[in-house]
Amino acid sequence: MPISHHPDKLFAELSGKELSQIARTSADISFVLDDLGSIQSFYSDNKYLAKQITDDLIGKKWSEVVEPDSRTKVQRLLDDASPDTITKFRQINMIGNERNVALPMMCASIKTSSNQKIIVIGRDITEVSRLQQNLVSAQKEICQNYLQISQLEERFQSIFEIGTESIVIVKADDEYPIVEMNRNAIKQLLLAKSNCIGKSLLSLLPANELSNTKNFLQGVQDTDEPSILKTLLRNGAAIQISATSFTNVRIPYLLLNLMPLDLAKASSLLESDSLTIKAIENNAYGFVVCTPEGLILKANKAFNKLSATRGEQDLIGTNIRNYLGPETTDFDLMMQSLNGKASSQSCISSINNVSSSIKLVDISAVSVAQPHACIGMIFRQVDSRQNKGARIDKKLVRSSQELSMLVGKVPLKDILAETTDLIEQLCIKAALDLTQDNRVSASEILGLSRQSLYIKLRKYGLVDLNKDID
Repeated sequence: MPISHHPDKLFAELSGKELSQIARTSADISFVLDDLGSIQSFYSDNKYLAKQITDDLIGKKWSEVVEPDSRTKVQRLLDDASPDTITKFRQINMIGNERNVALPMMCASIKTSSNQKIIVIGRDITEVSRLQQNLVSAQKEICQNYLQISQLEERFQSIFEIGTESIVIVKADDEYPIVEMNRNAIKQLLLAKSNCIGKSLLSLLPANELSNTKNFLQGVQDTDEPSILKTLLRNGAAIQISATSFTNVRIPYLLLNLMPLDLAKASSLLESDSLTIKAIENNAYGFVVCTPEGLILKANKAFNKLSATRGEQDLIGTNIRNYLGPETTDFDLMMQSLNGKASSQSCISSINNVSSSIKLVDISAVSVAQPHACIGMIFRQVDSRQNKGARIDKKLVRSSQELSMLVGKVPLKDILAETTDLIEQLCIKAALDLTQDNRVSASEILGLSRQSLYIKLRKYGLVDLNKDID
């Protein structure tokens, strides 16, 4: 059956009451305005709108009872009203009874030829507006999680690299491919990292050691307990492998600690790392090594400053919990999860020093099983990093806060465009902070080419245009 192109014939035989019922069914709210835009009468069968809209609208101009950003669109609906056609729908935000609550609705208008009145029909889009707000909130949360993950990766990589042990992580399958290794392991194996990642660990061993090593690695997976094996490398060097298993995203891995049996050679191998130890001692972040029970074994100068103690001698043998704020639930859960496991965790806590001042800190911790069970912790003062040279200025923060206020007031595509630029700018600034303005490293973190990063730096005014960019 063909679609009718003559609605006047379709509704010609309907009574006024029937037409009124059709209007009530097709719209959540209806207004009758005079040619000046003053409200003559209105009706809503929507219980939510009826509750939220004030009762004193009669006689007021429609443009006076809407949000300021909707007044231009109201005037266009009035100007475009015609007896011949219905105007296109525009989003109008009505002022509601509750403070700071706008009532978003899609409105269209038509002018009657009989009495020159303007009839406005509106559809409630509150639920759509809420969905848009949820979307913006989700985007903000994704951005924050991305920054937190990047910071965690940076801190855990530091812990992974600064130790004196040779650490290799392999995937627990038949070939045991190498997933990651630290600088000490590279020195130990005397192979470039690029030649090792993805390569089978077994390829580094002589043929007569393969069977024994396979049985050892399989046994580590089966028992889930730390184990030790003495074997040889292909170059003839005798080593001791300490191994423990762990799971990440349901994929099993093995954490291997390679230790030369020739202690004199090991001492020579790690001699250059005395500078690393000094770097830890003088690091801006607090660093503590403690027993699984929390007794402090080692602390650097930055932690002495955080805890306001005179020196390391005042800390050794005391419990790390003595220096935390009153709320230690998250810290205790982190310590329990690390107990007896070679894994890494983090939490937010506070340092309560002798001057009774409380400092908020982000704690990253990693447990070590061999040769002695202990836990290494990095304490990063949260407020000092945010306040000291923070790149995210107040104007940008205000833009982020005001972004959610746009929901329901402007089209979603405009919100998404603005949100994308804001998130991109925040991520670039965070990457520059993390890398101390090293643009090559920042581009790697962001997954951008150097040229793309420079273009975006110019776009957001993050570079001095009077200076050449290398």
